[in-house]
Amino acid sequence: MEQVYEQKREQLLSDLSDMSEVAEDMLQKVIKALDKIDTDTAKDIINRDDILDNYKITIEEEVSRLLTLDQPLASDTWFCIAMVKIAGDLERIGDHATNIAEILLELKHDGIMSPLVMIPELADLVTDMLDVVLESFSTRNADLAEAACRMDEKADHLYEEIYYKGIKMMTDKEDKKTIKRVVKHINLAKSLERVGDHATNIGEETIFIVTGKRVKY
Repeated sequence: MEQVYEQKREQLLSDLSDMSEVAEDMLQKVIKALDKIDTDTAKDIINRDDILDNYKITIEEEVSRLLTLDQPLASDTWFCIAMVKIAGDLERIGDHATNIAEILLELKHDGIMSPLVMIPELADLVTDMLDVVLESFSTRNADLAEAACRMDEKADHLYEEIYYKGIKMMTDKEDKKTIKRVVKHINLAKSLERVGDHATNIGEETIFIVTGKRVKY
């Protein structure tokens, strides 16, 4: 029974690793597409969203089967719960990458409005956060996970700066076209900020898996 459990556990980790690669690839590609206003890549990102949904379902089913084997230890149960949480965060990161792609298609060839130049900086930051936190998970490095989590505060501040600058732009402008563009930029920034939140969640679960301690950033 122990050998069967270990095999299923390894399969679960393998599937979660594959899922993380898809989520990270979607985010990285949509950020590049945003920089170049690449609508073809944006459409491809939108079409890939179902892949992460299917991974999430598969991982939930694997966890369910794992927990029905004999009588799992408390540590095994918490491990499985952490896997489900991480899968949920990866799925949501894919959703936000899709949201960004959809906004990119709406902006078309307008590009990022010059007063909101912090958006590319926020995009680079959350991309780095996800990269670091996924490395921390794969290497079981709690210190690296903590470093990624601490980056979230900067992401929050950048979003707030974009939000308030966007509100000021809408106040100063009366034409509906400009206001709609600003709203789209704020929504885009919010999706990026939420990616940072989900990366932080993954970091917190990684710290728990490695140390057994619950932390909140």
